[in-house]
Amino acid sequence: MNGYFTPAIRKFAISLVLFLILLPLSRAVSPRAIIEGNDIFLVWMPLSAIIAMLYLFGRAAVPSLFIALLLFFPVKFHLSTVQLLVFIGCVTLPVLVACTALRIILGRAWRFAVPLTGLGVRLFWLGFFAPCSVKLCMYLAGKMLDFPPVLNHYFGNNTPKFFSIVDVMGLVAAALLFPRLFYYPLRMLLNPRFARAFWRASICPMLEEGRRSWSLCWVVLLAIFLIVLCWYSETVLISGYLVPLVFVLFTVGIRLVNQGLMHLLWAFSAWLLLTFNSNFLAGVANGGSLAFILSVFISFTVCLFYMTTIYRKSEWMQSNYYRQSETDPLTLLPNLRALERHLADYPQGALCCLQMSNLEFLSRHYGIVMRIYCKRNITQTLQPWLHEGERVFQIPGCELLIFLRGPEIQARLSHMVDLLSTNKIHWNGHEIDIEYGASWGVVNHIQPDDLQQRLGQLSWLAEQACADNRVQAMDQNDQEMLLDQSSERVYLLRQVTRTLDEGRLRLYAQPILDRNDKGYREILCRIFDDSGQMIMPDRFIPVVAEFNLSARFDMRILAQLLEWLRCHPSSQTGARFSVNLMPLTLMQKDIAGDIIRLFEDYGVMPEAVIIEVTEAQAFSDDGVSHRNIALLRSRGFRIAIDDFGTGYANYGRLKDLDADIIKIDGCFVRDILNGPLDSMIVRSICEMAQAKSMTVVAEFVENSQQRDLLLSLGVDYLQGWLIGKPEPLEV
Repeated sequence: MNGYFTPAIRKFAISLVLFLILLPLSRAVSPRAIIEGNDIFLVWMPLSAIIAMLYLFGRAAVPSLFIALLLFFPVKFHLSTVQLLVFIGCVTLPVLVACTALRIILGRAWRFAVPLTGLGVRLFWLGFFAPCSVKLCMYLAGKMLDFPPVLNHYFGNNTPKFFSIVDVMGLVAAALLFPRLFYYPLRMLLNPRFARAFWRASICPMLEEGRRSWSLCWVVLLAIFLIVLCWYSETVLISGYLVPLVFVLFTVGIRLVNQGLMHLLWAFSAWLLLTFNSNFLAGVANGGSLAFILSVFISFTVCLFYMTTIYRKSEWMQSNYYRQSETDPLTLLPNLRALERHLADYPQGALCCLQMSNLEFLSRHYGIVMRIYCKRNITQTLQPWLHEGERVFQIPGCELLIFLRGPEIQARLSHMVDLLSTNKIHWNGHEIDIEYGASWGVVNHIQPDDLQQRLGQLSWLAEQACADNRVQAMDQNDQEMLLDQSSERVYLLRQVTRTLDEGRLRLYAQPILDRNDKGYREILCRIFDDSGQMIMPDRFIPVVAEFNLSARFDMRILAQLLEWLRCHPSSQTGARFSVNLMPLTLMQKDIAGDIIRLFEDYGVMPEAVIIEVTEAQAFSDDGVSHRNIALLRSRGFRIAIDDFGTGYANYGRLKDLDADIIKIDGCFVRDILNGPLDSMIVRSICEMAQAKSMTVVAEFVENSQQRDLLLSLGVDYLQGWLIGKPEPLEV
């Protein structure tokens, strides 16, 4: 109990002392004016002090408030006990009711974050309800009791109408404008940590580079306006035209000044204007004009509170969105955008690429959540080993980027890889063993345009380093070698896409003939660069496959071939050409339907073109490819198996193969004259194909001896330079 009462007694004593000081002080500094021969309070500041103390101490300030009022009012006014208690009740009960309502609506935190939370609720209960209720209670009390003449006009007895209006406005202004004039200084006095936090949040941002000059100009202008307005010159021109500029100045200052400091400065400025009002109120001769001026102050205060709140919330949202844009939503790690900003803040250092070579395979088995967990776990493991300005960044895939500073990057990164290799990650009861590799390179003052290229180079080196869990440093030779490789791929990709966009594919045709020199021609494709140099398929086909251009590429070849066939009709029956389809093309779900519609659009019969597929595609377990091949055969297309015998083929698969033509790979033909083994293989393939009524084509026939032997072994068609070289289709 002693532990509880000691802080409570301390709060009571402090609040009582403060009330005894603040009540007479606030009354003494309350702005006054003489209107129509009446000396009136423009703002009754003790109400502001009471609200500020209740914000600071809560219900602990209630007993000390009553005691202080019991001591304060009798000193100023000669009141009976009943009059004193009624007077105190009129002042305090509406305020306490408003505070209770705030406690119910906003919860335990109603006294904290005063300028930030529950603005509308605070404005209604403490800004309007409490002062209006104070005046209403005093008016009702004046109807029931007689008060001393000095207080009669406050209680509505023999009071001019304008006085009641100005009195209500003054109480509203006291409750709205000036509690912060007491709240912030008292809180800083009672809690030095709040003073330091207020300085960091309000003053330091104004002193930052880029805002310092604007902030200084704003403060100087405010000081000049206040000095001119508070000077004893009684010039109507100043009061009529300069006061609106003060409102404009505070509106502009919302972008420069923190919300709490803005409220404090506005409260102080309003107090100065209302206190030293001989110039400010020049020309105001009646209560109506004064009431209008006070209503303008109240209206602008409400607008200022809402404008500062909306602006700070918009700044917070912008900052939050910006922070989210720099954070990966799954791993919650900083992303590439954050890396670019970090490199701008720390232009000198080393960028390291940490690759987990088997994480892709493991994530397919355990799911993507496992990959996210692993990356977070790895980041937590590395965090204690990072110095100031060093961070881990998330990139898509199975890699993490680490920015390191200082010397011995190789040794530090090697230690990190060793640490991770010995640190097993546990996921749902399973121990996950991840294989690591890393690469690093210096990125001093790297430009954003060069960053992506450097990341690609580091990723390639890290992939090579994964073989033996080593760390690979990227030197100048590595950069030049990787730059050459990446430049070649970018060049080829640009040439391929431009050729497809402009329809500049060049079709060549190589004859495939039987022993009677009859047959068809295989379509081959060539592309040419901007200088007219031919790019061979062994260079551009891997780029087409890597960048998922296979279907587009094959459909363009078919479209050009069908256009040629439509323009060159022939009485020849059966096949006239054969076309190769890449493996990734047949893996497209609707590609067979697209091919069928293309033939229908050009009015070409399916029998005119043989579709060649690779052996790997024909014998793979991909269901989409098999369905596409089956659909094409059902619509009259003949299917040829290219490069037969090099990979998946065996007699069991050949027995179940649904195709029309087998093209024996050139590896069995090239050395067929040098030994019996190749001849036996070719003969066996021909016999099996004959049993299934399939046609056999032999590739790479280069001399007449090969030709005669292949025909004797049962080969139906021959292809090679002996039969004919590829020629442009236009010829």
